[in-house]
Amino acid sequence: MNKNLCMVFIISALMLSGVGGFFLSIYLHPNDSVPKPEGVNGDVQLIETFHYPSTFVKQLKGDPNAGQKIFKQFCTSCHGNPPMIDIKAPEIGDKKAWHIKQRMGMKALMKITTTGAGAMPARGGCFECSDEQLRETIRYILNESR
Repeated sequence: MNKNLCMVFIISALMLSGVGGFFLSIYLHPNDSVPKPEGVNGDVQLIETFHYPSTFVKQLKGDPNAGQKIFKQFCTSCHGNPPMIDIKAPEIGDKKAWHIKQRMGMKALMKITTTGAGAMPARGGCFECSDEQLRETIRYILNESR
């Protein structure tokens, strides 16, 4: 068989296979283009989300639960119970560990939080948080750890 004729045959077979597979998938799955979460009926619109820390922090001004929300957004990875990243940081709810920290006083805890300690980055990674928001977060952690 001629080399050129063999190449034409292979390319044609691959193209036919691809086109056939495409139309077969449309035929077999006509309405499955968007997966729906369990228990959801009707049309579902998927919305792409983005993480904008500065927008998040601005939305918390005047929010009485700001400390809790900041904790969940920035601190829970290492200080959660259980933590997602186990670096031996004191976990929220650990009365003994946080009692010792509480005795240090707010000024010392703020210094640790703003400058960082061990694996914790400065400001706990919340560079957009004001000092007052960081204090609210520390108060939240201490209150949850009594």
